[in-house]
Amino acid sequence: MLRMIFFLLLVLVGRDCALAIEPVPEKLVVLTFDDSVKSHFTTVRPVLLKYGFGATFFITEGFDFPTNKKDYMTWEQIKQLHDDGFEIGNHTRDHMGVSEDSLPKLKEQLEGINKRCTEYGIPVPTSFAYPGNSLFDGALPKLREYGIRFARRGGAPEFPYTHGRGSGYEPGLDHPLLIPSAGDARPDWELEDFVRAVKLAGRGRIAVLQFHGVPDNAHPWVHTSPEKFDFYMNYLATNDYQVIALRELEKYVDPDIMPSRPRDVVKDRQRAIENNSKRENFRDLGTGESRRAWLENMAVYHQFSTSEICAATGMTADKVKAELTSLGLVDKPFPITDSGQTLKVLPYPGGRHPRIGFLDGAIRPQRDTKFSVFSPWKDGSYAVVDLPEAIWWGEGKERSLLYLAHIHPSAPPTWAQKNNVELKPLEWTTGEEGSLEMTRELTNQVSFGAKVYPESDAVRMELWLSNGTDEKLTGLNVQNCVMLRGMPDFAQFTNDNKVLQSPYVACRSADGRKWVITAWERCANAWGNSKCPCLHSDPKFANCEPGETQRLRGWLSFYEGTDVEGEFERIESLGWCK
Repeated sequence: MLRMIFFLLLVLVGRDCALAIEPVPEKLVVLTFDDSVKSHFTTVRPVLLKYGFGATFFITEGFDFPTNKKDYMTWEQIKQLHDDGFEIGNHTRDHMGVSEDSLPKLKEQLEGINKRCTEYGIPVPTSFAYPGNSLFDGALPKLREYGIRFARRGGAPEFPYTHGRGSGYEPGLDHPLLIPSAGDARPDWELEDFVRAVKLAGRGRIAVLQFHGVPDNAHPWVHTSPEKFDFYMNYLATNDYQVIALRELEKYVDPDIMPSRPRDVVKDRQRAIENNSKRENFRDLGTGESRRAWLENMAVYHQFSTSEICAATGMTADKVKAELTSLGLVDKPFPITDSGQTLKVLPYPGGRHPRIGFLDGAIRPQRDTKFSVFSPWKDGSYAVVDLPEAIWWGEGKERSLLYLAHIHPSAPPTWAQKNNVELKPLEWTTGEEGSLEMTRELTNQVSFGAKVYPESDAVRMELWLSNGTDEKLTGLNVQNCVMLRGMPDFAQFTNDNKVLQSPYVACRSADGRKWVITAWERCANAWGNSKCPCLHSDPKFANCEPGETQRLRGWLSFYEGTDVEGEFERIESLGWCK
C-alpha cells in the first residue's frame, strides 16, 4: 500500500518538477518478473512481502496462459499483486517479439493487456519488457506514443544471452525505453552470479534484475529455484539494498530525457568489453590537505550525493560517509561569499555528469578540462566550463578532431584514437588567488593548455596551442562549452532565453533578471544548445607556424539587470581581449 501511495504522489506532484528528481541511491535495485508465471503469486509474492520489496510483474497472455492455470496466474491473482502494491507491467498480449515486421501489431498487443488490466481495476501499465528480449529501435517512439515511460531489455547486445549477464542502467545515457538488465537469472546461477549483477548498482548506476518463474516449469531454461530465490532476496535485505518497481524509477530518473542516439552507450560498453578496459574515471584524492580539499569540493561546494562522490573516487559509500564525518563535512552549508570578493573557481571533480539532457553527446566526460565557476548570487549555483571541449585541425578532407574532452561514439575519431594513444588523466594546477592552469602535451609534438583567472566581476580565461611540428597548423577551430546544469534558473531546454551577439553569448534566468555571459576573441560561432542547456562562443586560433604558440582570450561573468546589450558594451569597453 505504501508503494501505491508513493506512486500516486509522483503523479500528483507532476513529472515536470525538476526538484522531484532525487540523486540515485548507492544501492538501488529494480526487481522484474516476466511471463505471468504461477509461481510469481505462490512463491515470489510472499517472499517479497516478507522483505518489504517492490517489484514489477510483466504480464502476457501468450504461451498457453488462457488454459494452463497450473503454470500461469489467473487475472484474479494478478489483481491481488496490484492490490499488494506491486506494479503490473505490459509484456504484450501474445508475448510478441518486437521487430520491424511486428511493429504494426504493437499497439494491438499492448492494448490487449491494457484492456484486461482495466477490466480488473488495475491501472494501464506504463512499464514494458521486451518479450524474448528482442529489440527494434524503431519501436521507441511508438512505445512513448502508447504511454510507456520505462522499458526493460535484456543484457544483449553487450553480453550474449546464454549466461544472463548484463550491465548497470546509467540514467541519461541509457534510453529509458532501453534499460539494460544487470542480470537475467538462470538455473545454473549461484550466489556469486547474483552478487555480480547487484553490485552493478552504485556510483549513479541502477541494477535492474530480470527473473522468470520461481520455479518455471514451462520455461526451464530460465528457472530459478525457490531456495535460491529466497537466498538472493535475503542477500539484498542483509546488505541494505533499496528494492523497487520499475515505475518508481521516476523518483530518480526523468523519462522525458531521451538520448537521440540510444545505441551510443551500448557501443561504448561493447568497446570496453572487447578491450577489457574500464569505463570509470576514478581519481586519487591524495592525502592530507589535498584529500580534504577534494572532498570539500564535492560535498560542500558542488553538493554531491554520496553516490556521486563514489562515482568520482571509486570509494565505497561507507568509506565516503566515514571520511566526510571525520572531516566535519557532513551537512556543511555552502560557503557564502560577500559581494565584491573574487569569484570562486574550482576544478570540476567528475562523478556527476556536468550536462543535463543531451548526455549521449558526451559519454564518459573527462574532468581534465572542466572547472566550475560559482555565481555571486549566494545560492550555490555554478556553471561548468569545458576548456577546451574540442579542437579541430586541418582543412577540407584532412579536417579532423585533434582533441575531444569526452567519449562520443558517433563523432569522428580524435588524433589519439587514430594513433592508439592513451591520454593520461590530468588535473588542474591551483595557483595564486585561486587561478587554475592545465597543459596537455600530445605525442605528435602539438600541445595546448588553459589558464583561468578569477576576479571579483568576471573570470578571465586563456587558451593556447603550440606547434612543435615542422608543418603549419590550420583550421584550428575550438569548441568551448559553458554548461548550466548547476544553475537551475538558467537550465531550461530552449534557446529562447539566450541572446547571441558575437562574440557575446548570454543566457537569462527564468525571471529575466539575471544573466550568464561568455565571450571569446576570434569567435567563429556563437550559439546555444536547447537539448543541453549551454552557451558557446567558439573561437578559432590563427594559423600556427612551426615553433609558434597561438593564444586566445575568453570571458565569463554574471549580470543582474535587464539591459544585457548595454552590459555587452560595458564589457567590451574593458578591453578584455587585448
